[in-house]
Amino acid sequence: MRTLWIWFLVVGMVLSLSVVGWAQKVTLNVWLMKQAEVELIKAQEEALKQFQELYPDIEVRFAVFPYSEYRDKLLVAAAAGNPPEVSVVDQIWNPEFAAADFIIPLDEYVAQSQSVKKENYFSGAWDSAQFQGKLYGVPFDVGVWALNYYNKDFFRRAGLDPEKPPVTWDEFYEMGAKMTTAEQWGTALWVGKGDAIQCITDALIFSNGGSVLNEDFTRCVLDQPPAIEAMTFFKRLQSINPAGEVARTEEDSFQLFTAGKIGMFWYGEWGQDTINARAPEMDWACTNFPNPADGKSIGTFGGWNMVIYRSAPNKDAAWKFIEFWTSREVNERVSSLTPANIEAAKSFLQNKRKFSDVIFKQLTTALYRPIFPKYPDLAEIQRNATTAILLGEKTVEEALRDATAEINQLLEEYYATH
Repeated sequence: MRTLWIWFLVVGMVLSLSVVGWAQKVTLNVWLMKQAEVELIKAQEEALKQFQELYPDIEVRFAVFPYSEYRDKLLVAAAAGNPPEVSVVDQIWNPEFAAADFIIPLDEYVAQSQSVKKENYFSGAWDSAQFQGKLYGVPFDVGVWALNYYNKDFFRRAGLDPEKPPVTWDEFYEMGAKMTTAEQWGTALWVGKGDAIQCITDALIFSNGGSVLNEDFTRCVLDQPPAIEAMTFFKRLQSINPAGEVARTEEDSFQLFTAGKIGMFWYGEWGQDTINARAPEMDWACTNFPNPADGKSIGTFGGWNMVIYRSAPNKDAAWKFIEFWTSREVNERVSSLTPANIEAAKSFLQNKRKFSDVIFKQLTTALYRPIFPKYPDLAEIQRNATTAILLGEKTVEEALRDATAEINQLLEEYYATH
């Protein structure tokens, strides 16, 4: 009888320990962008195994979505109170999600972290996750608009030295003019419907010492001289550019470059793979984005931040995953764009990109687009102004004056109710 009692006691203890262990195990839902590169998917799977070896009490479940539907999926899930614990969000979505109270500030987690520190990430990427004085995301990967890609053969045919690409706005225009004939052009502008055109025009404005909004993001400053001068230069480029730029997308312009129709093209560092695949015989190079004679080459950041959702039940586990996924060792392996972790970025660029020093320099000076919860509406006003300028419907001054008034009204209406 005593033996039987001891057996029940032992079994009971084992079952109790099993229940405790089971209760401590949490499920972490992580949403990411869908990737097509087989090696990258494999690297992410291997990194996930490493995480689960470090944290056997955390089960991670990935869900991936294409860009075209990703934002809507996140917004619907968050509004319904059923979001993932962690996701990546486009930098320009970050303030929208923060203002809606879908995601939490991470300042307290960062203050206690040994690996997630501001100095470990590109400053412009880190600041893109700030909203009303708090940090709502940790940078995961980055891209910069833009580098100046150029076809060396165009330079040679125009009597230019391909080892001395343009540095200033004037040099870019003058060299492009020498390349332009009836069948080829110095460059190809675009407007399209996406946000790439804002990245380009913002970079021109940044390089001229200007901005889109003031420092606290409450007033538009597009009607000021830095923006007017930048957009005047942009319009000037129409004369070394094939017609139809308003309807073109950045991809259309990219195809003109890889088809050997234009000599120079502004695009992000990730475009190298496409050039090599489409035009393997092209003798190409890239240099930094051109700047005014008295300015500085400053690009516009794109990229993704990692966030934690307010209604997520396992926030501490979510933070452990963010620390791991953005760490120096892991960030390099699991990013499709350049890692946001600076040390990981250095290694990534040296191993996977030509002209790594050029790219790194552009990344270290890049700035973010306006931090405003209704950024898509603001961007549409900017795009319309650019269209009006290129079509000649308004002068640069008129277009930017009208855009400034519209954006200020948008800002006033938003902040009056928030």
